[in-house]
Amino acid sequence: MLITPMATAPCEALQKYLASYQLALVDDKLKGRSVVATAPLKRGSIVTTSQPLGTVPLKANRHEFCNYCFRKLGTSQYSSAPLQRCSRCKSAYFCDMACFKNAWLSYHQFVCQPADHSPVDNNEDDSELDLEMAERVALNVSRYIKRNTKVQQQIEPYDEETVQVTMEAFASLMDHLDSHPRYLLDHYAQVANTAKQKAYLSDTPLLEKDLVRFLGRFRCNNFAIYDEQLFTIGEGTYPVGSLFNHSCRPNAAVLFDGALLVIKAIDNIEPDEEVTIAYVDIAHSRQYRQKTLQEKYFFKCICERCSDDTVVGRIDAMLGEEESDWDRAESLLNGGTSERERILEYLESWDLLEMTRTFNRRSGAVPDVSKPLTLPYYVHFLLPFLTPYLWSASNPDIRFVGSSPSANSSATLKHLTEFDDPPAAAALPFPGETYRDILESAINQVLKYPLDEIIPFRITTLATSTRLFFDEMMEGHWRNATKIGMYILVQYSIIYPPYHPMLAQHLLLLAKSAWNSIIQNELQGRKLEKVQERGVRRWILLAKEAILHTFGKQSTMWREVIELEWIFIREQNLKK
Repeated sequence: MLITPMATAPCEALQKYLASYQLALVDDKLKGRSVVATAPLKRGSIVTTSQPLGTVPLKANRHEFCNYCFRKLGTSQYSSAPLQRCSRCKSAYFCDMACFKNAWLSYHQFVCQPADHSPVDNNEDDSELDLEMAERVALNVSRYIKRNTKVQQQIEPYDEETVQVTMEAFASLMDHLDSHPRYLLDHYAQVANTAKQKAYLSDTPLLEKDLVRFLGRFRCNNFAIYDEQLFTIGEGTYPVGSLFNHSCRPNAAVLFDGALLVIKAIDNIEPDEEVTIAYVDIAHSRQYRQKTLQEKYFFKCICERCSDDTVVGRIDAMLGEEESDWDRAESLLNGGTSERERILEYLESWDLLEMTRTFNRRSGAVPDVSKPLTLPYYVHFLLPFLTPYLWSASNPDIRFVGSSPSANSSATLKHLTEFDDPPAAAALPFPGETYRDILESAINQVLKYPLDEIIPFRITTLATSTRLFFDEMMEGHWRNATKIGMYILVQYSIIYPPYHPMLAQHLLLLAKSAWNSIIQNELQGRKLEKVQERGVRRWILLAKEAILHTFGKQSTMWREVIELEWIFIREQNLKK
């Protein structure tokens, strides 16, 4: 999300605000501007926050969260009382009277109309979203302009995002109108004209051409707002957040605390290092990412993931290209066994316990290199390389017992604090010393094997497996969910940085699936195996490690993993 030269928009308040977070906005020959750290930023720390200039909730689920602060209904750290619906329009929902009053003063008074009795249309329309965003941002910008013409600008604190900071950041964002296709420019003009006809914008100092520029900025800079489960619930204009450039291997991630955008470091960031976020899901292929970034943000990504001469750049060659709608249709028309059906066949024949005993981080066992690496063998071969060693290579504070049972097992357990896997130096086969060593070793080992009918490291296999994972959880097939969840973990560990929110979320789901599988097996009279307990222990510990540094201890995910840990430890203590 590149910005215009500073000469066109003085940003003294913005620069001082960024400096309070140990950040600086600097010139960049390739990108125009970059946000860099001026001091070390620790993994898990808040890089900065960004207030919205405008937000629009999605219709389909606006009844599930406050339409002003975007707090989710029923989250325990906030009020668990039911949301209150506007009694007039009956289409807006709020936490309480305070949020309703704030929404009323800022925009709701202008758009609230008496409800009719026609069926509610929850279909999203880009024109409606653009119009709502244009109106809300135009209202806030107009208020700012009018206030500045009447009141002499006062000295404000620089460690808070004041309106001045937000407006300076917004004014500096590029709209790229020269690069937008004709049909979009016509769309912007129509939306701007419609907005200007609204009575509450009749006295705005903004012209239609200003609103057209705003719409261009929205297209290149706006964020999807999502909840803690990473489901999209709205869209927002976040000027400060838009200052950060993209990387397909980012060192920071965007999260939301209600409507507040929070940028968190997912790696240790050194002074003078650029802070980057991802504009697109980096689990996509390089071709997809490059196409999306060019069409929506108007630049070609040249990050290390998009280069072939680094170990991170080799990930895309492994993933291959994504399956098109035509490819899927052609496969069905030809009557062949679908990829989903083939994966289900693997799940049924997959002896999870036996393979876990064989590939156990201590025996040094590897699959026969003369035979194709099927999906189950791929998982059990790579998991000992990647987990938990990608995390321990990134965080030296992670502790190992080195043997099982745990050193503190003689006493009553209270928390899981140590992995009972051998340390990386003692693991067989040896995974590597550094994060990049481990990643490169895993990639090199996998590429030695002949290709199977279902190539496990292809992005098409991951996409099918992800859908299957959620289906199996919904059906309560926990053993299958655990198997396919382990496969997804392997792929995510290669694709995402270790402390990426997607990995944190998946580790929690895998830990829950593995625990539910144990309970399901016991109910069916199957004997509980020690390797099953060790697996659950590992996933809980990794989930705690990742969630702590991404979502934090105040999050719902942290409470869920701590509750799962408590249940697991209680069962362990009862068996002593």
